[in-house]
This record gives sequence, structure tokens and C-alpha cells, in this order.
Amino acid sequence: MGLRITVDIFSGRANPTWEIQDQDQVRELIQLLAHNRAAVAEVSSGFSGLGFRGLQVEITDDLDTAGLPSVFKIAGGGARDPFAGAQVAEQLLATMPVDQLGEGGESRPAEADSDTAAAEESYPEDFRDSVREDIRRTARQGAGGATTIEPAEAGGVSETDAAEVEKQLQALVHRAALACAYDVTPYNPAFWNRPDTQPYNNCYNFAVNRRTNTFAQPGRAHGYTIPRTVRCSEVSLGAQRDGLRIWGNCQPAGSLRYVVALVTGTFPGNIRDYHWYRLHPGGYWAHKPGGTPARDVDNSGRPITNPYTCDRRPYNEWCGLFQTHHSIVIR
Repeated sequence: MGLRITVDIFSGRANPTWEIQDQDQVRELIQLLAHNRAAVAEVSSGFSGLGFRGLQVEITDDLDTAGLPSVFKIAGGGARDPFAGAQVAEQLLATMPVDQLGEGGESRPAEADSDTAAAEESYPEDFRDSVREDIRRTARQGAGGATTIEPAEAGGVSETDAAEVEKQLQALVHRAALACAYDVTPYNPAFWNRPDTQPYNNCYNFAVNRRTNTFAQPGRAHGYTIPRTVRCSEVSLGAQRDGLRIWGNCQPAGSLRYVVALVTGTFPGNIRDYHWYRLHPGGYWAHKPGGTPARDVDNSGRPITNPYTCDRRPYNEWCGLFQTHHSIVIR
């Protein structure tokens, strides 16, 4: 009997995941969950934006599951009793390996092919502390309250740069002084939100409109691994190795020349991650936070007309606009 616990929090890199195999500990946690069924929610329920989305729990065999589903979510905003969810989630979180930051950016969900499956990592104590605060915040705000997030901050970009971003976005919408020709397709979340697709494709897959079922990483198809510092320049380098270009360096004639936006951010424990958006008709943008459903609203539930100013905390560093092409290769 075993349990696999995942903190659903990142968008680009693989989520923190660990397994509990001690039989006494597993039985104790299964009993705790069984006695707090109002804390158990469907994986697709609750908050699905950027940042903390709850703990996903998987029972890894069929031995005495106490009637629990094989996969479910705790403390993500979808349970009938958020306070029971917080209590259970904190006990699950206490089993998380801590004190050492693992390598980031290369691993991905264990469901993907085994040669590059995500290995268990350990994380800094202050990262676990921040997750604990997220759990308590979600409980305080109630079943749907995890969607209430403070307005985003634009980190590391001056007002002059903000004006330039706005100018670029207006040109995209109104086609005035347009730098490059580009393509848009209708927003089609149904394609990305199927059970055989959603968990295995991330923000990068969605942005470039390529389903690989590998939780694709910029540059991995070309032998590049994003350093765990996950700076804009490092993610950008990986994307350019895959064939993307910085906006203004126009892609050649072809198709699938989408305009995409890259941002990065820092989580407690100095753990870094990245996130991508894609432009759709009418000047609206959409995105897919990690293995969660694709969405066309920001963390405040507002339609995204400007990925620079939208509510995207904790991804508060603007990296710029890029352009895809039908010839790019990702993995």
C-alpha cells in the first residue's frame, strides 16, 4: 500500500511529488482521509489558475482503500469542508521531503514515458512553510475562495518597458505598424482538457499548440536543460533552440506562427518557474497552468487582453513576446 502526494502549484516545471511507502503511516493517513470525506474533492474541482491549486493524492495500489477514489484533491478549494481539508493537507504536507533543492525544469509527470519520468525531489523548508500558508489561506477563504488573489505586480520592468509592451499589444490587435505577420486560431479548451491530454501537457505545449504528452520543456528536444535559476534569458534560450523567435524577428512564411508571451517568477525557497500565454482572435489571450485545464481568464477571473498587466502572480517577471512556427520541434 502506498500514497503519492503532489503539490499542484507550478506551470512549466514538474510539480513537487513524493511517495509514502511506510505501511503504518499509509494506513494512518488512509483512515484520516476516510474519516474526513468532506475534505476530499475531485481532481478537476476548485481553483485552476496560477499558483497553489491544492494537494493531489493518489493511492498507488488496490489494497484497503477505505472506499476512497484512486485519485483526488485536498485543500484546493473544491471540498465541502475546507477546514477539514486544511487539517488533512497539513498532515500530508508534513511527509514532504525537505532541506535540499532538487534540479528543476527537466522532470515531468510520472505518467509520461519512464526514461524521463519525474524523480522525487526535496525542497527547502520555507517552500513547505509557504505551501502550508496557502493551505490555511484556502481554508479561510472557503470552498471557492482560492480564486481570490492579490493583483499582479509587474516585476523588473520599467514604465517605459510597460509602454512598449502596450504598444506591441495594440499593434497586434489593430494591425497598425505590425512588426510581423502571424496566425491566430479560435480558443479551443476542449482539445486540451480531455483526460488523455490535460495532465501530460503544460503551458509550453499549449502556447505553441503542440500536444506531446511529455510536459514539454523549452530546449529539451535539442539537448538543452533550463537551469534551476529559470531566468527569462534561460527559458528564452531553450525556446529559441526549439525554433521560436523573439517577436520582431519574423518567422518565415508558413503556418502556426502564433504570438506567445513568456513570464517567470519565484516561489518561496527561491524555487523558480516559468509560464506561457498564447494570443487568440480579438486580442484575447489564453493559457494552461501546468497539468490543469486550459483557461482564458487570469487569476482574478478576468478575460486576458494584456498578459503583461493581467493577474498572474507569482509570475511577476515579464520576459517578452515570441513567435512560433510550424517547423518547431518540442519535447
